[in-house]
Amino acid sequence: MQWAPLDAGGVGPVKGDLAVGRVVATRREARSNSARSVELTGEVSNVPHARHLVAEDLRNTNVSPTVIENALIVVTELVTNAILHARPLPLSGTRTGVVLQWAVLGDDVLIEVSDGGGSERPQVRQPTSTEDEGRGLSIVDAIAREWRVRSEPGRVTVHAVVGPWNPAA
Repeated sequence: MQWAPLDAGGVGPVKGDLAVGRVVATRREARSNSARSVELTGEVSNVPHARHLVAEDLRNTNVSPTVIENALIVVTELVTNAILHARPLPLSGTRTGVVLQWAVLGDDVLIEVSDGGGSERPQVRQPTSTEDEGRGLSIVDAIAREWRVRSEPGRVTVHAVVGPWNPAA
């Protein structure tokens, strides 16, 4: 499957804003499907807000419940990692944090989380059984159909595609 980042040419102008606590959701229209973008300040307490927004949005689509649940796990892991391990991005106004974007592509959900980059490029780790951290991208790797990291000056974006399980693939 080929896909482009949500912030590439496929996403059109902002249509409106919705403020939810410290979360600002911006709706953007894509050519064939709607893409969503949420700015999150860098507090772990915003992870449930992000998860709730994505869940409510995806439940209004034809995406299967299993794919939705898997997408929510990926959202949780990627947003948590960005908040805990990366520098914040400048957001609207004077706020800083991370940006979560998602879109429905057929039966799949594309998820992107952007931050200001950390001391290391995001990668799957093999933590010992006594380590408290280091399993997030292993979980994403197990759930996502594909995932990758895109870096540009001052910004790192982790992309993941979550879709139905296909044993023939």
